Amino acid sequence: MRALAMMALLWGVVVAAQAAPPSYTLTMTTEPLTGAAYDTVVASVVEAGTLRAPSPVPMTLNILDEHDVVLATVTGYVSTSSPLRVRARAPSSGPLRAQVILPPGTQKLAAGVLAIEREGREEPPDPQSTWCEMIFNAIDPMTGMPEPVTVMTGCKTTAEQ
Repeated sequence: MRALAMMALLWGVVVAAQAAPPSYTLTMTTEPLTGAAYDTVVASVVEAGTLRAPSPVPMTLNILDEHDVVLATVTGYVSTSSPLRVRARAPSSGPLRAQVILPPGTQKLAAGVLAIEREGREEPPDPQSTWCEMIFNAIDPMTGMPEPVTVMTGCKTTAEQ
């Protein structure tokens, strides 16, 4: 019995002395997206999977420039009901990328989607209005009968000044 206890004690020491399995940081980056200087850039991580229970997954989301300099960053949790987004202004027309970093030991997303969007700063179009001319006639112009009729002539869209 004493030998068995000693063997169990030694086995426990051997197991405790073994190195822990390495843990990895998962990093994923999108393809570069080019545009114009001062574009609005939005990076998003969305959990699109629906089969797993919605448990939040911690991560860091970055927008990187062409030299891997971080332009914007946010750290938070992503679940099916809560995406993670970060926005920045493009400093140049150079390519930008979105990057997501999951810390070691974090559970993975069931169906995560990493996206980057870039929208230009073009001048918005002038406000427009649509109007239609309505003429009220006491006589139907088609039949000549004395019936109240509303005739709609052409509708027009104009830019407001």
